[in-house]
Amino acid sequence: MHIPAEHPEYALATIGLDSITLAERPGLAIAEIAGRDSVAAAVSAVRDRGFATLLPTSVATGTEYGDEHAPDHAVERLVSLLGSDVEVLPLLRLGSPRLWAALNGRFAAVVAERYRIFSPCLSCHLYTHLARVPLALGLGGIPVIAGEREAHGGRVKLSQTPLGIDACVRVLGRAGVELLEPIRRIRDSETIAEIVGPGWSGGSRQLCCVHSGNYVALDGSVSYDELAYTRYVHGFLEPAGAAIVDAWRETAEPDYEAIVRALLRGPNAA
Repeated sequence: MHIPAEHPEYALATIGLDSITLAERPGLAIAEIAGRDSVAAAVSAVRDRGFATLLPTSVATGTEYGDEHAPDHAVERLVSLLGSDVEVLPLLRLGSPRLWAALNGRFAAVVAERYRIFSPCLSCHLYTHLARVPLALGLGGIPVIAGEREAHGGRVKLSQTPLGIDACVRVLGRAGVELLEPIRRIRDSETIAEIVGPGWSGGSRQLCCVHSGNYVALDGSVSYDELAYTRYVHGFLEPAGAAIVDAWRETAEPDYEAIVRALLRGPNAA
């Protein structure tokens, strides 16, 4: 079961924790858990920053299918890699369908017409980061560790470009949460395999998405208008994330659709 991301205390209670006692744990960070890259990122962050306690989290998008226990298996691998020196807490499952819909679904036609580019993957990565913000703030503004990479062995991922990653970092920074991207500049999959160990190929043992490959051409190539993409990131992606972060300062459950609609109608919209 995925717990509403806007209610971190309730979410923590499902795994027998509360924010006060958890915030007292030494070297605490939230680990985003998806596939192999996310586990590699968590391991790298521990090595680089010395985190002693990790709270693994998965975020529902409503578009996943496949082995529902895949995130649990990823956490098991993380535990085996880190050993007894790092406490890995139980996996916490979060989600906010209204937030996902406002960023990716409700205004898809408007965004596509205005910016001449659209893919549900573009704002979905922002959504997965944002869904962890209330939890991070409830624990004292602890960091969030993500496993995005700028390059994937020559494959282009529109949701993981330097421009998009930087925008997400700034959005979470606006909320007072550090978004760590420890493996973002690792280009080859061999290095990732060295971190997570043998027997785990890229893309395997993780939930699939019904939108996977939606921007890939029939020949497997990816081409897009870089100017349109830049206008999208600066005109929609980052401002929408910033507006949602600002709204959370006033209420735990803002009207996400109204926020995004106001942004698209605003005088500064591209």
